[in-house]
Amino acid sequence: MFHKTQKRSKMAATLSLASIAFGALSSTPAHALNQIIKPYQSVRSSGMGGLKLTTGLYDDNFFGNPARVLANPTWRVTLLDPMVETSRSTITNMGDIASADGNTLSGIGGTAGRNNHGRLQFSAPAVYVAKGERKWALALGLLTSVQFDVALRNNYQIAPGAVVDVGPALTFGRTFFADERLGVGITPHITSRVATTSDITLAQIIGGQSLKPQDSGGAGTHVDADVGATYKLPFTWKEFDFDTAFAVNNVLGGKYSNLKSLKIGDGATLPPTQPRTYGFGFAARRDIWGKFRKSVFALEFQNLGNNPNGSIFRTIHLGGETNWRRVALRAGLNQGYWAAGVGFDLWVLNLDVSSYGEELSLNAGGLEDRRYALKVAFQI
Repeated sequence: MFHKTQKRSKMAATLSLASIAFGALSSTPAHALNQIIKPYQSVRSSGMGGLKLTTGLYDDNFFGNPARVLANPTWRVTLLDPMVETSRSTITNMGDIASADGNTLSGIGGTAGRNNHGRLQFSAPAVYVAKGERKWALALGLLTSVQFDVALRNNYQIAPGAVVDVGPALTFGRTFFADERLGVGITPHITSRVATTSDITLAQIIGGQSLKPQDSGGAGTHVDADVGATYKLPFTWKEFDFDTAFAVNNVLGGKYSNLKSLKIGDGATLPPTQPRTYGFGFAARRDIWGKFRKSVFALEFQNLGNNPNGSIFRTIHLGGETNWRRVALRAGLNQGYWAAGVGFDLWVLNLDVSSYGEELSLNAGGLEDRRYALKVAFQI
């Protein structure tokens, strides 16, 4: 009787795996996840097509262009600013698994080729000292980001792309020349990262493989820095001002190895690096345009150096923002996919929502992951 029970259990497991295989092979072909990992994602930026080097304000500058700290219009103290983000495929996958007639494994198999994405992020507490009549400005904040991307591939491998980043950042910027056209900034930051480092198979998970960081991931801490500059061009056109920007992020290479404060397991495995990247862009601004205020349109190239073997089109960001009373309207193209967002300035409360498409393949237009983000910030 015992042996018959064992055989039945093995047969059930085999049928479940066969069901998964059928679902995987009959669904959309799975792709390897080749997205550009970002340690910080701004809801305002994502609604504008990912712009940040020429347009960044407040928290955008900690991992964007530090020279833009000079553009922060007022002092600000942020007490709490939770940001949550998920993707359309994550919502769909949860529904497919839940409706799989109680067969969870079969439901998982039917999600092959679709990514599960989520992010929880904070950039608080933070203090922003605006430039005012001085030649300098600064910002200080504690940044925390927890993100995951989990996808079942058709070869039964699961890519558990989980990344946790936490640490303080200090941004300082200063203007130069009599007309203050040139702004230069720097953001030194200390970041601890815990992240998965290897793929595992579905069979390993069924067999009890642990997903704990000490078993399938790495950790490390580093000191690194971003540097950047902005320059206001000496001409106008139809009341538009024009400026350009340039930034280098993770000047030291982002290897999470020059501080020894964080270890897991035996401490021998480091998390994936956040490579040194370069970016530049151009922007057109107009303070007053009919009933709208502070309108900006920009084109940027970002993450040059963090796009191995990828198409140059994955680095292109195009978009803009305009303001009507206390409402900010945003739209753009992120890696070729539409993006849109809206922001509400409610005095001590700021609310931002956005949707954008993120490219998961090496070529623009290969595999879109449609994402939705919400941020609620309490500030004085």
